[in-house]
Amino acid sequence: MTETQNTNPIPDETPVLRCNRCNEPITPATAVSTPTGYRCRNCVKAQQKVFDTTRFFDLVLGFLIAGILAYAGGWLVSRLGFFTLLVAPSVGMLIYRAVRLAVNKRRSEALNRAVLAGAIIGCIPMLVPQIISLLFFSGEAFSFLSNILPLIWRVVYTVLVASTAYAQSKGLRL
Repeated sequence: MTETQNTNPIPDETPVLRCNRCNEPITPATAVSTPTGYRCRNCVKAQQKVFDTTRFFDLVLGFLIAGILAYAGGWLVSRLGFFTLLVAPSVGMLIYRAVRLAVNKRRSEALNRAVLAGAIIGCIPMLVPQIISLLFFSGEAFSFLSNILPLIWRVVYTVLVASTAYAQSKGLRL
């Protein structure tokens, strides 16, 4: 005797809810819970687009400001060593505040990504010479250590600046 097994582990759900904005039927799996009730994904997307207020020039400006300030801070890091851990988040917050001031407090996810990309790309010119000098070290252990430590601090700086600027622009507060 053979039993037929259900190949569909999730049964088809019938709509049992209604969107409180457009009154379309929605299933519990596709419903989005909001403070005012359940909404369909289309209504939630439409509401979120209201908050995306940036213009194309804001993206360019945010990218440039983030890149320039990250580069300027990267120049300073080569002289700080351990204190990079304290300075890098401050540079990330400076980037966020400068971009926010320059774009007149407009916001969007694209602007957040532009700030992140600008901060990372602004750090690259300081990373490349360190990587090249590490690849072509003379072979002595002391030379290797003297080249790897500045590279480590620059990588730490890049990660901290980019993540702090992005987190601040996303709305996460430190």
